[in-house]
Amino acid sequence: MNDNDSLPSPTGLAALSDGLADAVDRLGASVLAVPGRGRGALATAVVWRPGVVVTAAHVFRRTPASIELVGAGGRAVAATAVGIDHSTDLAVFRLADEALPAVPHGDAASVRTGHLALLVGRSLEGDASASFGMVNRSGGEWRSWMGGRIDRLIRLDGGVHPGLSGGPVADASGQVYGVASAALSRHYGIVVPTATIDAVVDALLAGGRVTRGFLGIAAQSVSTGTGDTAAPGLLITRLTEGGPAAKGGLMLGDIVLRVADQAAESLHDLRHALADKVGQSVKVALLRGGVPTELAVDVVAWPERSHRC
Repeated sequence: MNDNDSLPSPTGLAALSDGLADAVDRLGASVLAVPGRGRGALATAVVWRPGVVVTAAHVFRRTPASIELVGAGGRAVAATAVGIDHSTDLAVFRLADEALPAVPHGDAASVRTGHLALLVGRSLEGDASASFGMVNRSGGEWRSWMGGRIDRLIRLDGGVHPGLSGGPVADASGQVYGVASAALSRHYGIVVPTATIDAVVDALLAGGRVTRGFLGIAAQSVSTGTGDTAAPGLLITRLTEGGPAAKGGLMLGDIVLRVADQAAESLHDLRHALADKVGQSVKVALLRGGVPTELAVDVVAWPERSHRC
């Protein structure tokens, strides 16, 4: 066997190159630039549904009431704010021009490690921009550092180039399976998958925000007991003054074992237990000085940008 037999043919490479360029052209019709203060685009916005665009939340210090996006050829496109969810790094705006086509949605659940990833953006001059790589890792549901529920882990093999955060990420056939984020990992680009985007868009369109349960504690995982009696829990290291946990009687040094009848072995478990409990009173089983105790705590909605649970 000749070594060259395992290499792509020039014809195959040309076909791949043309296919990628064609995909960028098609997706570019649904992609706009988010202007920054400097010369470059701050981020990319993508028409997710007719009249609705999604972009990266981390580029905004506060939610702008309105914004002027840049489309193909440098055309200005006006948009008004719907809402922002920093925990999933998603911001949603409503377009004045509803004629712009939405991107075709792919199936993020079928994305595997090694699959191709095509990122598409736009410059402030109106030209399309793009980045091409592959999926470095894929996995199940996870939580962002701010507690946002991400339906599937899709990690890219490098970072996200400046201006491409918020832009569509497509497979080899040009189907979009999420949007790119440079804010959810220190070292890798992350793809926020279609299911997560749809859930956030629905919530923001319905009420202007995504509600998540909040107790007002900072905690770290610990093990209680030894040997066969060892049990995991969460040691409370900080309490939000006037927060639900403080009002409910929780104290620094308490070890939380269960919340709403679910084990609290990690912050991920705690956030999962509180996810749909906003406005409800939940039972918190804990150890205080080694003595089992149970308290009732009223769960409230997660405050904007809080780093606690």
